[in-house]
Amino acid sequence: MFVTRLIYFFVLFITTTSCDQFNLYGQAGQAYALEINVGHPVQKLNVLVDTGSTTLAIASYARIDSNKYFHADNSASLFNIGKEVQAKYSQGTWIGNLVSDFVNISTLPEVPEVKCDIALITKSHKFFMNGSGWQGLLGLAYLPVGAWGENVVVGSWLDSVEKALNKAMSFQLKLCGVRSSTNATHYGKLEMLDDNTVSLNHNVEFRTPILRKRWYEVGVLSIRVITNGNKSMNIIESNLTKDSDDYLNAYKETCVKLNEEKSIVDSGTTNIRLPDTLFGEVVEELKNAAASAYILILDGFWYRGESACWPEPQEWSLPSIAVDLLSADADNQYFTLEIPPQNFMRVVTAKNNSGEGGSVSEFCYKLGFEAGGKETILGYTAMEGLQVLFNRSAGWIGWYPSDCGPKARVTGPYNFSTSLLSLCQLTQPVPDVAVSIKAAQWTLCAVSIIAAAVLIYLLAPCVKIMIQTPLPMSQQISLSQAALVEQEAT
Repeated sequence: MFVTRLIYFFVLFITTTSCDQFNLYGQAGQAYALEINVGHPVQKLNVLVDTGSTTLAIASYARIDSNKYFHADNSASLFNIGKEVQAKYSQGTWIGNLVSDFVNISTLPEVPEVKCDIALITKSHKFFMNGSGWQGLLGLAYLPVGAWGENVVVGSWLDSVEKALNKAMSFQLKLCGVRSSTNATHYGKLEMLDDNTVSLNHNVEFRTPILRKRWYEVGVLSIRVITNGNKSMNIIESNLTKDSDDYLNAYKETCVKLNEEKSIVDSGTTNIRLPDTLFGEVVEELKNAAASAYILILDGFWYRGESACWPEPQEWSLPSIAVDLLSADADNQYFTLEIPPQNFMRVVTAKNNSGEGGSVSEFCYKLGFEAGGKETILGYTAMEGLQVLFNRSAGWIGWYPSDCGPKARVTGPYNFSTSLLSLCQLTQPVPDVAVSIKAAQWTLCAVSIIAAAVLIYLLAPCVKIMIQTPLPMSQQISLSQAALVEQEAT
């Protein structure tokens, strides 16, 4: 009996410790999901942690692939704002109703329960993945990329948290990837930190500035294949010195192309998405490296997102990828993320059927790069094996090695002979003022004051007549906000 209790204790201890350490989980290709509690009484839902959008949006209807959704009628604390909102993503769209309700995240004990805006999705197209274990997403970006609707500003969960705590908050993602080569489930951790705690974190040696506070838009300067220890790529010839005009011109051509539309850090996107021509160059080098190592993989894997499968897990000997990011410390400095092949040769299926009669083991992989037209997106493939700290108010993202996941590295800083902001034609970093719901509220307040002043001016003659000739009480009219809206609508 004692031994049984002891075993039970250790199992419980290990389970509890694991739950405390990691609160993000997901299946292959489906990003990282977090469990949240919504409404009173509480309904538990899983939402993707998405730095590429702003709104907390959850399903409010049953779908073909899932019967789990938020039942609005069961929440006594829900308030229906009565506005229709919508959002469009790089993949998928949805339409929904805007409400407000209480949200609590039990794995973030430092964050209080808050009442915030929620979009209840009523209709969607290519938004929910088949068999996905999540029912919505938690947007962690800035207000300008939130859902939109007519005459409505959709607030974010993060803004509501900052308002409740009366202080600016940062957050950190530690994405660990899969637990082993025989398991396709990935895991990680989301932490919330106040800015005082962030300022004491001396591990954040490398910071890149947020150039625009919409998405987390940063300066991606170069994507290079590391061959034989040299970070070179055929667009930048290895025999060119860093100070030569030819090198500067080649570097400029690359970084301008990478940032032509936008370059963002997006945990809601799986792959590293590159402008079409750069995607082709990176993939061609990786393909040649695989051929040199006698790894036979068909073109469909490299260029069309198809899976490649083997009867046993693969230990990849391909070269790593170097991603240069603009440094926040000086505009002629950059640092480099070194991303190993374990990141971008992504496990999508891990079926170990050894020992079972008549069945075959299957381990399938997909390439973690894709063509993105003119935009650059560092999806979670570029973040696994690292800790990424998003300081929203100060306007920078910090990168440093993690104690879990692939052996990604951060190296530098490296100096350039000229300003990278100028060379790469980048936007100047935004000032250290958070773009939040408060800005929208002050804007609406200013508009209301101006409208009230105009109204008083227009009604002044009527008021003067009323003073001179008082009307009977029964004929007084209401100038409530609802009445004014109704008059404007007609």
